[in-house]
Amino acid sequence: MMRRKLERVTEWLLCASEQVAPEYLQLPVAGKEELEYRERVYCYELYHRWRCHWPEDFRFSLSGEVDKSGHRRIRQAYKPDFLVHVPGQMKNLLVMEVKPGNANLAEMWNDLKKLTYFRRDLPPENGQPGNYFAAYFWLYGLLLKEWPTLRMKLLSAQPSPEFDQALVSCFIHESPATRALQVSWE
Repeated sequence: MMRRKLERVTEWLLCASEQVAPEYLQLPVAGKEELEYRERVYCYELYHRWRCHWPEDFRFSLSGEVDKSGHRRIRQAYKPDFLVHVPGQMKNLLVMEVKPGNANLAEMWNDLKKLTYFRRDLPPENGQPGNYFAAYFWLYGLLLKEWPTLRMKLLSAQPSPEFDQALVSCFIHESPATRALQVSWE
């Protein structure tokens, strides 16, 4: 049942990726010739486009930047970019972190550790697991041909049990008006 819901949510997300216009992927900045990647600008537009596909009767809701510090079951002060969950309950479908393809490795690595935490390390309560069913690491503005090199850098940067590639799916949104694609850690 959760797998089916995740498939629906993922399809809406992939459709939304096709609708992101160029000025949201890279922002024109006054006084600069080069466009800049601005994660918040991209995320707000992706959220908007994704939310437009969301049916009103769907049980799970899409939330952006929910601050988890002070949550009684989450020991880390994390603020994921996107959550698909039932607010007020520990019914969690998807946690997602977003980074531009030119972000530094340390920032990417921290997101991968965070996603692993949400999938694996949340403490159970009343016999119920607190984990998220799925975790997505979403890169935008990265060419698919650049993924193998970045993947190797990420996997060799800080080998640690804090990141488990089996628990985190990766997607790349190369350019405006294109559909993001899932890529492999292998």
